[in-house]
Amino acid sequence: MTSEQYQGKVKQYNSEKGFGFISSPEGEVFFHISDFPTETGEPKRNDRVKFNVVQNGERYKAIKIERVEDKSKKAKKAKAVAVNTSITSALLSNLKR
Repeated sequence: MTSEQYQGKVKQYNSEKGFGFISSPEGEVFFHISDFPTETGEPKRNDRVKFNVVQNGERYKAIKIERVEDKSKKAKKAKAVAVNTSITSALLSNLKR
């Protein structure tokens, strides 16, 4: 692994210790919360991310981590369900008036 950009998913995150692991096709990579964009909240399992890596002892560490929009069919379906639920709720609340 070099400093080029990789993509993967958050495999696990320990909020008490402030670190976790990203799973990517190249292997599992350690990350620290200080390298994660926290303006949108803490990392969650299966969050899609892109990142660079640096050598950290005998292992690799993810740096410059950015969240990536999930464009999988499952994510698109979940988004459509959320939008439809919102529209249905709004319509039902208007009917009850």
